[in-house]
Amino acid sequence: MWRPLHRDRTSDRRRRATALATLTALAAAALATAAPATAAPEPASVGIVSVTPVTEVYASGQKVAAVVVEYADVVDPADVTPAAFVVEDSVYDFRFSPGLEDLDQLAPRTVTRAYTNDSVGRLPAGTSAAGRYVVLELDPQDAGGNTVIRSTCPRLCFEKINTDLRTQVTQVADVHAADGTVLTTADTTPVRVTAPAVDPVVDGYVSDTYDHDGHALPYSYRLPAGYDPSRTYPLVVALHGYGSGYDGENPRVNLAVDAMVTAWGLPAWTGVDEDVIVLAPQNERVGNPLEADAMTALVRSFVADHAVDADRVYAATFSWGSTLAWAAMAQDPTLFDAALIVSGFAVSEEQAAAIAAQPVPVYLTHGTSDPVLPPTFSTTSRDLLRAAYVAAGMDEATAADTVRHVEYADEAFVVPDHHAATMPTYSDPAILQWVLAQRRAPAPSPVLGVTAVTEVGSFGQQVTKVVLEYGAEVDASGLTPADFRVEDSGYNFRFAGIETLPDLVDRAVASVWTTDDPARLLTADRPEVPGRFVVLDLADSSAGGWTVIVSRCPTFLCSVRVNPDQLTQVTQLGDVTGTDGALVAAADPTRAHRLTGGSIDREVDQFVLDTFASSTGDVHYAYRLPDGYDPSRTYPLVIALPGHGMGYDGQNVGVQLASDMLAVAWNQEAWTGTDEGVIVLAPQNERLGKAIEGAQTVELVEAFLAQHAVDTDRVYATSVSYGSQLMWEMFSERPDLFAGGLLTGGFPGDEDEFARIAAGEVPMWITHGTNDHLLPVARARASYEALVAAYEDRGLDAARVAELVRWTEYGDDAFGLPDFHLAAAPTLEDPATLQWLLAQDRDPDAPVDPGTPGGTDGTDGTGGGDGTGTAGGTGAGTSGVAPAVAAAGALARTGPAPVAALLALALGATALGTGLVRRRARAAREG
Repeated sequence: MWRPLHRDRTSDRRRRATALATLTALAAAALATAAPATAAPEPASVGIVSVTPVTEVYASGQKVAAVVVEYADVVDPADVTPAAFVVEDSVYDFRFSPGLEDLDQLAPRTVTRAYTNDSVGRLPAGTSAAGRYVVLELDPQDAGGNTVIRSTCPRLCFEKINTDLRTQVTQVADVHAADGTVLTTADTTPVRVTAPAVDPVVDGYVSDTYDHDGHALPYSYRLPAGYDPSRTYPLVVALHGYGSGYDGENPRVNLAVDAMVTAWGLPAWTGVDEDVIVLAPQNERVGNPLEADAMTALVRSFVADHAVDADRVYAATFSWGSTLAWAAMAQDPTLFDAALIVSGFAVSEEQAAAIAAQPVPVYLTHGTSDPVLPPTFSTTSRDLLRAAYVAAGMDEATAADTVRHVEYADEAFVVPDHHAATMPTYSDPAILQWVLAQRRAPAPSPVLGVTAVTEVGSFGQQVTKVVLEYGAEVDASGLTPADFRVEDSGYNFRFAGIETLPDLVDRAVASVWTTDDPARLLTADRPEVPGRFVVLDLADSSAGGWTVIVSRCPTFLCSVRVNPDQLTQVTQLGDVTGTDGALVAAADPTRAHRLTGGSIDREVDQFVLDTFASSTGDVHYAYRLPDGYDPSRTYPLVIALPGHGMGYDGQNVGVQLASDMLAVAWNQEAWTGTDEGVIVLAPQNERLGKAIEGAQTVELVEAFLAQHAVDTDRVYATSVSYGSQLMWEMFSERPDLFAGGLLTGGFPGDEDEFARIAAGEVPMWITHGTNDHLLPVARARASYEALVAAYEDRGLDAARVAELVRWTEYGDDAFGLPDFHLAAAPTLEDPATLQWLLAQDRDPDAPVDPGTPGGTDGTDGTGGGDGTGTAGGTGAGTSGVAPAVAAAGALARTGPAPVAALLALALGATALGTGLVRRRARAAREG
């Protein structure tokens, strides 16, 4: 079988020469017989008994491939040459002809071989066999001879096979019998075909109708020669384009319109000598889901009734047929073991996610200049499927190999119908071989999704639960922690280099239970109800599961962010059964399931992220309103000022909520010891210096007060490390705005700040770690003492000074993890500290409860309770970054001394410009 790919100049010249010679011979014969040059076709003469067209399906569709002329006696092969006959055919092509009137426009066909045969049919070798049939093989690259024509056009036209072919033959030389007698003399009268066309391949298809819920679905199928029901065969389900839909008068046109159906049973197309069963439904364009459902039911019925290899069922589609394949595979990804999608519609994101449950190998092809369906439909399908397969646990390289894509330029098309990418696709045996090589992969684990649940503890955010989604309601009564293994990165940015991030450690599972919706975990500790979701509670441990990692290092200290690719993974070691006793998921100790979606965090998820346009630049911030927020009443406001490492670097928005408890503690009774609703505002600095960022934050606070129901007598600030500089600045510049502050592990203030804060009598509690490796405790203690002196200089007595300024110094045993710079940890673990701040009120008539400090003023403190970092919280999480963020990178590599020196240099440089900026800001405000 010959399959054209490209025309070349040599073949064009040959065709033109052959056509010219043929026309010359026809003219000479006409002059010799004095017959009219335009003689109309007449019935066969005495010598010609019949004319039968033989058709074949090529890349561009079915056309007349040969004409068989029957004579009354055995023909002498010596008379049978291409020059002895002229064959003409209709130039009509349904892809390009504007109307059926082109059917009657004829053009000569090129006769490539002529020989005798003893039956209606071609001979592979093309050498004559004794017989009374003359076979004239024709060049498939000729423009004429197409059998498919337009049918009815109610909206978009249908196609059908033309049963009234215009093919005609003129015998321009005498034909003799084998004994030398003349069978018929040359005659210029064309003879039209007298018999229906014969197609050895298409005629081998059986046609039937499948009833699906009262809907009759026509279909055709072909079993291999020598079909043996005791063995199995691969099955290709060919889903045609829109124009080949059944309209009542065009049965089987889907077999002829292109090579999509017939190619699969022919080794000349597939390049492999393998028997294949082909099934070709012919839909009626009634739309999905009826078409997809009917096709799916037909496939299942056919597989059940025939010797089909259940692991090798494939879909081959063109254009509209892709919609059936996408819908069917999304409904049941096990229906097909591979799909060839040619010039198709785009799969939807939902369909791709559903197909990923049983990742189907897909080969997408499309024409660059497709005028009907743009090539972006195929690239969209490629990208959505690959992403869905990766989300389902497949690595990127495998996903790229599983979902393949080819786009064809115009020169790849035999005829310039650039929508019909079936032409270049089916002309490439490698593509068909790829499809036939696919085998059903072992069924993936029925784990449909894995979601991490995180909580923020003293030292930051950590994975504390993992939720597994299954396809059916799970019986949790038989499940134990031993049925699952949870692993996570052991990396902690405070103590290890980022290169240790891939190093996994085991996380102990404490308990196993089910729920019906993971969203319940946002509002309840243990929403244990029957459901499809298995929750694995993880045992408290500081080893593994921290979500905050080093981000960028654009300055002398690195910034941090929440890891967008958390490495948490779960392996199912035991069987999971349903409430009906059926197996839901078999144990698979060889497969670890990575997270498939975003995490759930009861506190962090309550915050809203936004951007404020200050007079000197944008400020990224987050805020949270209390549960049941009522704008008709007022609430205290806590402004959480994060450390240096939480500064915004372009890719870490919102990290200040996850790095420590500074922002999230205030709406948790377990931390505050009170059920009072608090509004929290958490700006994210850009490390521009305290004068600039202090002024920006004040602008943000004033705008926020104007928009929300804040008790303006109860506006507080709390800080970690770098945030203390903003607190010193804001409290000294706007003491009227704040009712109190909690400054932890911070930078020292300056004399001007101490004096102005003392003048405004803003209560402050300063805490610090004795062995802070980044900011020496001596400087913090000196700031406390200088602030006390400023109050004494104003004549306040010792009791009043003790109410306005407090000091706690924490020894090493107060820290749950040995980051002695994060004094916020033991500070916030003591509810009395938080209650002290919330008790401050600028209204002198309001009662003030000073609370009980966690440490002793002027001495080492132990934090809340036993000094282990657990009082009022879990003591676990990832950390907030203050200059302590260097522990992720710089600290882990250089040690504390060089980092402390860098901080001292930075502090000195910052101070140089602060006074000038501060004076300008005051002048602008007072002017």
